[in-house]
Amino acid sequence: SARLRQLQGGLALQKRLVDCVISLLARGVVAPVMEALGEVASSSAADFSLARHVALRLLAVVAPPYAPPFAASLLALLRQPRLKEAFGASFGEASQAAARQRQPLVETVRHIGAEHPPLKEGAAA
Repeated sequence: SARLRQLQGGLALQKRLVDCVISLLARGVVAPVMEALGEVASSSAADFSLARHVALRLLAVVAPPYAPPFAASLLALLRQPRLKEAFGASFGEASQAAARQRQPLVETVRHIGAEHPPLKEGAAA
């Protein structure tokens, strides 16, 4: 239907905007980008696929070692209940596909907990 195409077009535009924002992160604009991405990932209005896109694209451009302030903001973003819900909703909580899709998040949260022990508490993804 026309409405479905309109929604899909809007989602595609939102994903492109997220990609542009993440490119700013790669160029050193960290705090405002992490704040904006956190808002998108936690928004109840955000489509689950957009929340997943935020997390996966972000994890594709960042790598350890993480500075403590960045580690804290990354961990806060990855711990967003809406983001966890988005990854669980992608294929159903128990499916192997959902577990594979969540794996980069789980590994990053574990790494941050090992690299920055004060941030470890509550680090389960």
